[in-house]
Parts: sequence; structure tokens; C-alpha cells
Amino acid sequence: MRLRASFVVLVYFIAANVPLWIASRSLGLSLSGIFNLEFLIIGALSVFLRRTLIVCLLLTAIALDLLNCVCKTYLFGYSDLWLSATSLFEFAPSHLWNLAVLTLCVGLVSLVAIAAYQDRPDPKERRYVVWSLTIIAMICVAFDCSRGQIAAFRPDCRIGQLRLVRNSVHPLVESGIQRWSFRHQAHSYAAVPMMGASRKLVELDIPGELPRPDSNRPNVVFVLVESWGKSLSGDLEGALVQPYVGSDLKERYTVSRGAVPFHGATVAGELRELCSSAMGFGVISAPAVQLKNCLPAKLELMGYHTVGVHGFGSGMFERSAWYRKMRFDETWFRDELKGQGLPQCPGPFPGICDAAISGWIGDRLQANSDSPQFIYWVTLNSHLPVPVPNLVNDPPACSRIASIANDPAICSWYQLVFNVHRSVSELAMRSMARPTVFVIVGDHAPPFSAPELRSQFSDAVVPYIILWPKGRTRDESQAARSIAATVHPSDRTRKLPLKKSKTSAHLSISGY
Repeated sequence: MRLRASFVVLVYFIAANVPLWIASRSLGLSLSGIFNLEFLIIGALSVFLRRTLIVCLLLTAIALDLLNCVCKTYLFGYSDLWLSATSLFEFAPSHLWNLAVLTLCVGLVSLVAIAAYQDRPDPKERRYVVWSLTIIAMICVAFDCSRGQIAAFRPDCRIGQLRLVRNSVHPLVESGIQRWSFRHQAHSYAAVPMMGASRKLVELDIPGELPRPDSNRPNVVFVLVESWGKSLSGDLEGALVQPYVGSDLKERYTVSRGAVPFHGATVAGELRELCSSAMGFGVISAPAVQLKNCLPAKLELMGYHTVGVHGFGSGMFERSAWYRKMRFDETWFRDELKGQGLPQCPGPFPGICDAAISGWIGDRLQANSDSPQFIYWVTLNSHLPVPVPNLVNDPPACSRIASIANDPAICSWYQLVFNVHRSVSELAMRSMARPTVFVIVGDHAPPFSAPELRSQFSDAVVPYIILWPKGRTRDESQAARSIAATVHPSDRTRKLPLKKSKTSAHLSISGY
């Protein structure tokens, strides 16, 4: 009797958790706790309910467990995951073997649960199973409580070490309540302003007339760096921005640094910077009229030629559709860039190498143009889980930085992000047809699956760098600091920093 009952306990205490344990290693998912509480509850119910119902409950709990970890790892909400579900198939080809093993494992767990089921268990078996699983759950919860790892008692528990228990139903319910509350209060994510590096860059004046052409307006290169979070280690933070401290670069640019709040994943970072909005994945279904006040549309009214660049496929999160709604004149994705001869780099989302795109942007900036250019580039190669080893040419040594010296994953991430900053600094030093302002900002903290790595980065802010061209003459420098702009009258109602002007509208590029 005890042998059969012990088998049931092992199935729901150990075997049911194996799929996520595998996924955390092979797919880089964040494992918030070792054992799932819902599995223990289902195990206790298995001695009372029918086999079919128990198997359905177990499969549902495993699916929710995996989805919850995907959301936690990549900073998605459940509705965000639903909106981007079709795009996640882009992830599958590079992890086909891992997904096949995961699917097989879930199937085996179901078979084991069926084998452990008893049609008419002895009352002693029932008591043994229920009390064993209850005691296990109480011990695990008590252990986490003693270490301050339960959110109900310690809100900052996310920065601690790995917990013994996790659950998936509570985050789902909490996410739904927060989303309903947010929609109820704000009616639309588009109405909720977000402070981004672009807002540090842009100050808007209400115009009285359309701006006149200005041949001295600078180009603007805006780089959203994948998974560049603010390190809590000064050594790592300084090492990442080392490419911008050279004396040659400082002779040509004023270098400004800072940090801005973030929420959500990369798409949320894009909407934060392009539209100063918390819209996030809502952009997928947003009408064009809701995006008319985003940066590309405003700069187009100023006479800028706007270009959107990303090294992955255009279908990912339907970027090609909402880039067009934002009024990008050109969009370049993996297939188009590959047609230009740019090489491809490995990763969870294989795409064009970041350093190659930087060089391609430099070639465009060197060409003479009647219109100033706004080039918006979302980098790719540092998307987690990062490849180990990576294909970075002349990578910086990790041994000099204590916080990353002994972990291959964070070392590879550091080298990939450093590679972006190095390529941008080299781009900034090239001879260009116009003075060019460079804005480089992170999208979100790197979503490492290991808590000890994740806790090395701020979960509230991301860093930015602005390279401000000093200009060869006073007029050229002044032109770089003031760009005539047309602002839609609807901006009058938005809570954005506005500055009155009697003459014309200005979009002021400021390094401060």
C-alpha cells in the first residue's frame, strides 16, 4: 500500500516538474521555484477524482507552468503572449529538438500519472497521499518564508535566490486583475505616458506653421539595444560603455549618460521610445490614427527620411505592419538585409549580425542626401538565451570583471552587448554627410533564468547614452541642437514637457 502511495507522491512532487526543469536548461526559461504547488494539490485530488479529469488538470497545470515561465522570463503579460503567439513560431525552428524533447517529456509524465492512478484506493492510501503532499508543501513554503522568499511577506523577494515553491495560477489571476484595473482606469495603454530616452532627447513646442526646410539639420540614429539592462555592478556597467570614453570620440561628441524606467519586453521598449507610450503589444491592433504622434510621423513632417531596421523577420510581432502605421518611409528586416549581402549570426532568433548592420547604416550616412535621416535600429544578437560561444570578433575578456568571470552565459551576453556599443562608437567616428546625433538605450533588463544573474541588474530602469555632435562651426552646432518640428495639436492635451515659443516649433536635441 505504501509503495503505491509513495509512487503517487513521487509523480506529483518530482515527475510533474521535470518538463519545466528541462525547459529552464534547454530554452533558458526563468525557474522561479523548484516545485509547483498546483501539482501537489492535483496529486492530493488524484485519490478522489476520475482519471480523465486528473490527467486534464495535470496537463493544464503543466501548460500554465510553462506559459507563466515564458512570461516571467521575457517580461510578457498573458495578454501580450496571446497577441504575439503567432510570432513565437519564429522561435521554434532554432529549438526544434529541444521542443520535441519537451513534448515527449510531457507525454511521459501523463502516462506515469495514468499508471499511478488507482480506481478505488484504500482509505489509508488516500490519507497517506494527502498528508504526504500536504506536509511537503508546508515544509517548502515554510522554508521559503524563513528566507524571505514569499512575495506576500516581502515584495522584493524577486532579487533573492531560487525558491523551493512556485505556482502558475496566482500570477495568471493577478495579471488579469491588474490588466482589468489598468484598462478601467486608463481606458487605453496609449494614454499612459512613459519616459524614455527619446523624451530626454525631445522637447516639443506647439507650432504656429509648418517648418521650413533646413539643410543643416542633423541625422538622428536611434539604437534600441536588446537586453541591455542597468548593471548594479559598477565594473560591468563601466566596461560596457568603454567604447564611448575614447578621447577621439569626445573631441567630436558630447557624451551624456543616464537611465530611464522600463516595463515589459522589447516591443514595450519600442513604444516607450517611439511614442512615449505604455501601449506595449497593444500596438499590434492599434489603428494608424493612434500612432500619428509617434516620433517617425513627427520627424517625417519635419522633412526627415525615416528608416526602421531590425535584423530579424518582418513578421515577428507584426513589426512590418505597425512600422508602416508609424510612417517609416523604409523598413529593412532580415530578408532585405540578407539581400544586401549582410551576414547572419546564430541565436534563439537567428538574424543579421549587429556589427554588420552598424556598418550598413554608416554607408547610408556617408551618402549625400537632400533630406536628413532618422534611422531607428533594434539590435538582435544579445537576445537571451545567448549562444555560448558567440561569433564576436575580438571579444573583450571577461576575466577582468569579477561578476561575470565565472559564468559563460553572462560573459557571452556582455561580449554581445559590448560589440554593439563598439560598432556604434566606430560608426560615430566615420565621416558623414551631416552631423549625426546618436541615442543608444536598452529595452529591458536581461532576462537570465538564473536568479543570481538576474539579480545583478535593476528591474526598474535601463541605461542610455547620447552622443551629441559638437559641430565644426557655431551655426552647425546650433542646427544640431534645434530641429524645426510640426507637432499635432492633440499633444496639447498630453502630459508632456511643452515649452512655448513665439516663432516656430522646435524639437530640441539635448545632451542633458
